[in-house]
Amino acid sequence: MNINQEEFIGDILIVDDNVDNIRFLSDFLMQQGYQVRKSINGEVGLMAARTVIPDLILLDINMPGIGGYEVCQKLKEDEKTRSTPIIFLSAGDEVKDKVKAFQVGGIDYITKPFQLEEVLIRIQTQLQLKVLQKKLQNQNEALQQTVTSLQTVTKNLEQSEAELQALFKAMTESILVFDGEGHYLKIATPNTKLLYKPDQERIGKKIHEILPQKQADILLEGIQKAIKTQSQIEVEYRLTLNHKKTDLCANLSPISSTSVLCVIRDISERKRREEALKLIVEGTASKTGHEFFRSCVRGLAEILGVRYTVVTECSTPEKMRVRTLAFWLQNNFIDNIEYDLKGTPCHEVIANKEYSCYSDGIINRFPQDQDLVELKARSYAGIPLIDSTGIVIGHIAVLDTNPMQDDQTRELVLKIFAARAGAELERQITDRALQESQERSERLLLNILPSTIAERLKTDTSAIAEHFDEVTILFADIVGFTPLSIRVKPDELVNILNEIFSAFDELTEKHGLEKIKTIGDAYMAVGGLPLPNTNHAESVAQMALDMQGAIAHFQAKYQEPLQMRIGINTGSVVAGVIGVKKFIYDLWGDAVNVASRMESSGLPGKIQVTENTYERLKHRYNFEKRGQVEVKGKGEMTTYWLIDTYPH
Repeated sequence: MNINQEEFIGDILIVDDNVDNIRFLSDFLMQQGYQVRKSINGEVGLMAARTVIPDLILLDINMPGIGGYEVCQKLKEDEKTRSTPIIFLSAGDEVKDKVKAFQVGGIDYITKPFQLEEVLIRIQTQLQLKVLQKKLQNQNEALQQTVTSLQTVTKNLEQSEAELQALFKAMTESILVFDGEGHYLKIATPNTKLLYKPDQERIGKKIHEILPQKQADILLEGIQKAIKTQSQIEVEYRLTLNHKKTDLCANLSPISSTSVLCVIRDISERKRREEALKLIVEGTASKTGHEFFRSCVRGLAEILGVRYTVVTECSTPEKMRVRTLAFWLQNNFIDNIEYDLKGTPCHEVIANKEYSCYSDGIINRFPQDQDLVELKARSYAGIPLIDSTGIVIGHIAVLDTNPMQDDQTRELVLKIFAARAGAELERQITDRALQESQERSERLLLNILPSTIAERLKTDTSAIAEHFDEVTILFADIVGFTPLSIRVKPDELVNILNEIFSAFDELTEKHGLEKIKTIGDAYMAVGGLPLPNTNHAESVAQMALDMQGAIAHFQAKYQEPLQMRIGINTGSVVAGVIGVKKFIYDLWGDAVNVASRMESSGLPGKIQVTENTYERLKHRYNFEKRGQVEVKGKGEMTTYWLIDTYPH
């Protein structure tokens, strides 16, 4: 039974004054790939744990000098060792021992003598929980850093007008010359689309005679400032040209001490796109999941003026396939698809972990990519989505049927969206991992506890205890298993025991009983709780008979002299859950002890029941009176052998 050596191998410190126990445990754990350190008393254990902090500690309770409880308490008070999980190993099986172990900070409690596979499973569970908790903490911190970085980039974008202006350079120009008083001196290369009035009506006239008051004031102030400072000045204003509001930018450069050259450009499209970018960045900030990715690709298509945009997630660990999260194609969303990256420009983006742009001729560069042919694409730009740990998790790509300009502004826009999309995708991946972890925890909890108890513990983690007036308890032990354990290999032994107990678990489900626990090769189950059941004694009796049949099957299969020794008793119990970190559902009461004595004082191949159980079943089952049996702590008791059921 080897654990995943890449993910869960760790450093384990064993603290026990029993040299044989240390050697026994350390040899086994080292075979599993763990690094094991050994301490023979509490003082040495404290020093070892503080010198090199282990991943997990196996700690004995009863040791000379400093005992296990005190060692645990001191480690939990130390900031450096506080988070180290500690599993107690003890021969004590009293409830008060376990309660104290959990109170001082232990996360688990294993009773000696123990089975190695049980120790290994519990070590695995605690190390897995520790890794998941650390991973979740790191991911949350990294995600917060990504969000902060995105906010900074967005703020810088809004402040960097020059970079945003460079994004849209499709400007129509009109070139003029003004004097210091705002007279039109020359119209060098007129663009009639930008003329408020024909050029022949403007030469020699002042700005205020041609333009509206507000716009004329803005332009004249810029002219006079450029002449005075002998530096380039840029001003913006809006005019209504051909019944359409047009945003204009006038670049004023001094050409003498009394005149300036004025280059007027139509920046309406740039303004529109700046506003669209701002609205999209702000709008996607409040969106998540499917809605966010759709807004992302649609916004990119609008801002960059391209026909196709796509955002993907890597679908394999090797990053050779991706699935689309949103795909914008010619003004519509299309269904998400999954595709291979080999031979595509997307593969270069993901493999190289950097922005890439092909301005034209993309099909010739990647002739194997038939999707490019079907899309009739000529140009491509893509950028990877990188999570907070530096791992590529997907990419964004834009394509067009026309050539595409490769400039810093295009790259900047893609980086902005990639940062936001990467953060959102990482959040989704983290949420999925958390959901899967929660579902695994749910399944584990239901395997450990009855479903009704598990549901209660979700909202109330305090101790749960209930009294049941009458239940029937079964203890069973596999006779012949101990000699078998000496002859076969450990992994074969575990497989055999697992197969037998799995069969018993199926019988428990079949008869509506509750499995309580297994201890070594012993099995404990009960009928009549946590939900009361009037047929609990009959169900347990049938379970016992079926267990005899099951063990006979395994005896024949493995050619081993395996038999069951089973004891049953009916009476009142207290059942519940104790502990604050490692929950276990258990039973207490005299009826439990008597049931255990029925098993231990029984005979191989026999089912011994008390008189209480006999009275409940005598009208439906065949019994053979055994007579008086000396029962530890109870004296002599009359017991019976359960033979079989009466024929129907």
